[in-house]
Amino acid sequence: EGGRKAVRDFVRGGGGYLGVCGGAYLATNDYDWSLDLIDAKVVDRRHWARGKGKVQLQLSPEGTKLLNQQSNEMSIYYAQGPLLGRPEWDSPDVPNYESLAIFLTEIAKNGAPQGVMARTSAVVRADFGSGRVFCYSPHPELTEGLGHLIPLAVRWVAKEEE
Repeated sequence: EGGRKAVRDFVRGGGGYLGVCGGAYLATNDYDWSLDLIDAKVVDRRHWARGKGKVQLQLSPEGTKLLNQQSNEMSIYYAQGPLLGRPEWDSPDVPNYESLAIFLTEIAKNGAPQGVMARTSAVVRADFGSGRVFCYSPHPELTEGLGHLIPLAVRWVAKEEE
């Protein structure tokens, strides 16, 4: 708990947090070990090991602009990251996130049901106190041609680019 509090205090005080895949799970407020940086539920927790492969994302207008994309769709490598959804509850102590991209297609292996992954959030961001949080469920750093998306997110959480 002390380490989790230290991370929250760091971000709240103006620091930045970038979570990719497992780091995006950690940023949610859905587990007892979560950092509680974003008010997000992990959809279909039971089938977290739903498989790996390329998926299609649809970017919001702000996501398209922030990630410097020519199109509002992109193909990206997914490896069992969280399917982020808005919780039925609203935690007043944890900020709501802005969805920058949703999954258009899905992977449903290992007994995971079809029709769950599509339309959940894949890329999100939020302010947390004076700091910022950015999460990728899929892996831009493992996708040819998309590695530059990691430094873009780092610059955003560091407030180098608005």
